[in-house]
Amino acid sequence: MIEIFGNSSYINSIKDVIKSALKHLSIPDRDVSVEIGFLDPIKMQELNKKARGIDRVTDVLSFPNLEFKLPYQKSDYEQFEFNPENNTLILGEIFICLEQAQAQALELEHSLESEVSFLALHGLLHLLGFDHENDEDSTKMNSIQDIILNNINMESYTPADVEEKKQADTILTGAVALIGMPNSGKSTLINALVGEKVSIVSHKPQTTRNEILGVMNIDGVAQIIFLDTPGMHSPRNELGKFMMRSVTSAIAGADIALYLVDAEKGLTNQDVSNISKLTKNKDIKVVIAVNKIDHITKPRLAEILTQLNDVKDVDHIIPISALRKRNLNELEKVLVKYLTPGPIQYDETQYTNRSMRFMASEVIREKTLQLLEGEVPFGIGVIINKYNERPNGIIDIDASIICQKDSHKPILIGKSGEMLKKIGTYARRDLEKMVDSKIFLTLFVKVREEWRDDASILNELGYLKME
Repeated sequence: MIEIFGNSSYINSIKDVIKSALKHLSIPDRDVSVEIGFLDPIKMQELNKKARGIDRVTDVLSFPNLEFKLPYQKSDYEQFEFNPENNTLILGEIFICLEQAQAQALELEHSLESEVSFLALHGLLHLLGFDHENDEDSTKMNSIQDIILNNINMESYTPADVEEKKQADTILTGAVALIGMPNSGKSTLINALVGEKVSIVSHKPQTTRNEILGVMNIDGVAQIIFLDTPGMHSPRNELGKFMMRSVTSAIAGADIALYLVDAEKGLTNQDVSNISKLTKNKDIKVVIAVNKIDHITKPRLAEILTQLNDVKDVDHIIPISALRKRNLNELEKVLVKYLTPGPIQYDETQYTNRSMRFMASEVIREKTLQLLEGEVPFGIGVIINKYNERPNGIIDIDASIICQKDSHKPILIGKSGEMLKKIGTYARRDLEKMVDSKIFLTLFVKVREEWRDDASILNELGYLKME
């Protein structure tokens, strides 16, 4: 029996690690009980000074109720060592300082949940008689800790489990909607997680317009389906309305809402409002990823995480850098934890449900935005006029870049056509990597005024229909 006091955010993780440890040591969890409490730094320091004569804050303290013996046999203990209400052996108490755990999680660059789970395990092993007073004892305790933690992180990834799931044609699966304010790094994150370019990346806000699906396969056991969405904003035209409809659609079809907070901008009031709306939907898990941590100081990150801890009903908070791929393994483990068994949705070789015709238009638009930077506003669209694959594998693509004003056309073309050639060269290189084939790409520039409010043009561009 595991009782947890002072914080309910990490109940499931703590119970998982405690039960895994007891199972590893052949101790039935129904036979024993342990209490785990969370203390603030002041109370933790007071307790440490009173119990151990050490006047400082400690991350975890353990107070054994008895001298535990391994291997476990119930007959080794006196009746007074059992709880009379449920007849469980009282192992003792564990106290964790959440603020200290958070500081250590930042230092080690992993999630607070992982640090709390580790401290709970460390405290339990002390209750069970393990220690680190000398090198031999420390090596033994660390070895057991590593085994148990590996068991938890990889328990669904063993070869036997893989084979069993393949035979049953089921897998751990779920849909994850990536949500956040414009330019929070959603496209960069989905590309980093999936390992392929499935969404275009630009420093300009609202780069993503369509709900783009990326598929992440994990060791044949888990399959995560990502829905990349436009940044949440107030629409000003028909294109903007389409973009916000795609956000609503993604949330409705998701099991997990992964909300990105831009660490550079900090936690804004709009972020808090958006997250609060998500948590009202009890059918989805809400995970917050604080992105771009490589651009801020650790004290600033600690401040943002403290603010997020006050937001109610969030299932998990984790700091990451999508660009530097920092903490993405931890994020992956968090998402897998919330998946459920189900049928395989996509072949393991498939990483998006979008056609190459669509991907070609997105890559061309990405290169246009990146190369022109602030010279042309956001009114850029791309129409694929022709996408033809020859018998020898060579692909011919003709595409038109759509702009809103006559003054934008010469900017897109550039002096002697140099800008248009550069856009084509950069786009062709990316597309050839995608298809592993030679591509002949021809680009044109067309002016269509107010195209973002023209339903027929939006439909031609693919923004009013899903492929």
